[in-house]
Amino acid sequence: MHGPNEKQVKLDNAETILDSITDAFFSLNENWEFSYVNRQTESTLGRQASELLGKSLWDVYPGTVGSEFEMMYRKAAQERIAVTFSSYYPDHDRWYEVNVYPAHGGLSVYFRNVTDREQQAMRRSASIMLTDTLGSLTTPDEITFKASQILGETLAASRVGYGTINPVAETLTVTRDWNAPGAETLAGVLNLRDFGSFIDDLKAGKLVWINDVEKDHRTKGAASALKQRSAGSFVNVPIVEQGRLVAVVFVNSAQARNWSNEELAFIKDVAERARTASERLRNEVALKESEAKFRTIANAMPQMVWSALPDGHHDYYNQRWYDFTGLDQTTTAADDWKNIFHPDDRARAWELWQQCLITGEQYEIQYRLRHNSGEYRWTLGRSLPIRDDTGKIIRWMGTCTDIHDQKLAEERLKEADARKDEFLAMLAHELRNPLAPIGAAAQLLQMGALDEARVRQTSQIIGRQVHHMTSLVDDLLDVSRVTRGLVKLDRAQIDIGHVVADAIEQVTPLIRARHQHLGLQLTPEAPLVIGDKKRLVQVIVNLLNNAAKYTREGGQLLLKTEVRDAHVLIQVTDNGIGMAPELVSRAFDLFVQAERTSDRSSGGLGLGLALVKSLVDLHRGTVSCESAGLGKGSTFTVCLPRLLALDRGTDSAAPDPSSHKSTAPLRILVVDDNVDAASMLSMLLESSGHEVVVEYGPHAALERAKVEAPQVCILDIGLPEMDGNELAQRLRAMPQTAHSVLIAVTGYGQDSDRGQTLAAGFDHHLVKPVDTKKLLAILASYWSGPDV
Repeated sequence: MHGPNEKQVKLDNAETILDSITDAFFSLNENWEFSYVNRQTESTLGRQASELLGKSLWDVYPGTVGSEFEMMYRKAAQERIAVTFSSYYPDHDRWYEVNVYPAHGGLSVYFRNVTDREQQAMRRSASIMLTDTLGSLTTPDEITFKASQILGETLAASRVGYGTINPVAETLTVTRDWNAPGAETLAGVLNLRDFGSFIDDLKAGKLVWINDVEKDHRTKGAASALKQRSAGSFVNVPIVEQGRLVAVVFVNSAQARNWSNEELAFIKDVAERARTASERLRNEVALKESEAKFRTIANAMPQMVWSALPDGHHDYYNQRWYDFTGLDQTTTAADDWKNIFHPDDRARAWELWQQCLITGEQYEIQYRLRHNSGEYRWTLGRSLPIRDDTGKIIRWMGTCTDIHDQKLAEERLKEADARKDEFLAMLAHELRNPLAPIGAAAQLLQMGALDEARVRQTSQIIGRQVHHMTSLVDDLLDVSRVTRGLVKLDRAQIDIGHVVADAIEQVTPLIRARHQHLGLQLTPEAPLVIGDKKRLVQVIVNLLNNAAKYTREGGQLLLKTEVRDAHVLIQVTDNGIGMAPELVSRAFDLFVQAERTSDRSSGGLGLGLALVKSLVDLHRGTVSCESAGLGKGSTFTVCLPRLLALDRGTDSAAPDPSSHKSTAPLRILVVDDNVDAASMLSMLLESSGHEVVVEYGPHAALERAKVEAPQVCILDIGLPEMDGNELAQRLRAMPQTAHSVLIAVTGYGQDSDRGQTLAAGFDHHLVKPVDTKKLLAILASYWSGPDV
């Protein structure tokens, strides 16, 4: 009768004992169903016994299927042996040590939470790994990334990285970070204030750890933005240098997380070790770079290096000195040193050297030394005294640096700066041009008593000039585009007579104000060109304005237009101050100006002529200037391609190139080292229907002739390396051009000159400037000849 009660007592005692142990304990029957669960198991697993008893382990915890848990449990059940193992259980985010024993056909399982122990072991292992890894890394970026990776994997974080901070702008700049799968990089620039107020703690140098961004007052308002960036909780380690926040190491967790003191200490330790290793590596790299630079300079110094004794006697020169001077390497005597100075610099350099020997001051001077080529080159000489511990000079160490090119460049820069100053003054000049007719028209309107036609005419002038002035302002603001040929022309067929009329209208007030006389010699024809009317008006206005400014009051100006075959010439001549030869050669350079007079009536050529050349180049024309010298006036000539097909003034006797376009074109080779001349002649011949190739040198022309076998060769006589006569002889000797028509183009036209070209094998001799009508007639005569 007492048996069952005793058995129940024993069972109750066993359950009491099992409930009192610190380990979680449960038993499973042969069907893997929970048959007993102690209280510690309920607490550990977060489930009541009623939720577990009688239910299959695999149904209650399907996440264990296929895991290490299932493998070890089945091993114990099948082999009927005890099994002990430790494993991470992601559902609880914990590590468990599990002991499984076979019992009564089922299993008895003891398990305990060993997360702290495992995490501590992982941190120790990570610390060792970091130590082993840091020594093999070669850049600070590799160090910070590897440290971030170790931190992230050890702490199961979503993201770890390093970023620099601008404490004023409160921005974080991240170059590279470590990210767990599913977490995006923070690479870029972030405004930390957008994510809360924790930046204030960082600025104060405080460690920041936030367990839940939704609950912490510093991040509550930005919790959504933080969680979108996989930062439900995070730790920030500030890096402070000299009291200033400069960077931060950040560790993010996608979910809320209670950061332990051990984890915070581990993060700080890794951050500090990575910072120290990075700084040490930076210092090592900087030292190596410095040493490499020093070795490079010491081994390949461009300067001449020398030394002298306290009395100034030179006792050493490096190889560079002998290479530069060409002196014998056994020579170090002071006399030889002095003899290589330019005579004009010798006394000055020697006097300063003697003074420095007495005072001990640094020696520094610029002088000219004789190069081994015989040329005197500007050199910078420097020397410092070397003193012993008592301050006594024991030696002088010096260098000589070739600064000849820099010296010349400095002089050019000074000249350019002066021209720039003049250019700024000339901006006003360019803007005043349209103001003159506007002012004259305004004065006319103020006089009153004007009929309606005169008022209309005056207002039209004002309107045109205001429009032109607006265009000029736009052009001046974009002057660099004009001078570089980047302006897009509004091309159309233009009557040069209309361009000239508009230009005269603009400059007439200025000419009248200076009591000058403008003579006109305009062609009776109406020559047409393809171009931009506004730009061509600007070209002529600039030339006339310059002529007026550089001509005394009451002086004479002449505007002339002329048709020469396939070209239209516009020429402006004055009897003004003229130009020196050196100014003529630079007249079209930007900022170049003549001397100003006290009344500012002269001085210019700073912007206007540079614009003229650029605009004329854009129209495929040329512009040139001539002057017999100071006080002898100047002439500027613009040459533009004429629109031949529409020219209403063509001589009826001249051959019409267009009439031949139905026949097979001639293959023509043009050889001229003057690029502009060759281009213009090529365009003329192409417009006449011929096939043209151009070369600018004789050797290239010979190679081209072998390939193209031209039927006609037009050769400039004054070619470099090989003159046109020799080139003709070589062409005659080549089978490809033995029977070609050779036409000489030269500036010499005497009988002896013609005899030389004919002897060289030329068929025709034309004198520059070439009469295009005559050239076209010559080509027409060979159009269907037997040799062509």
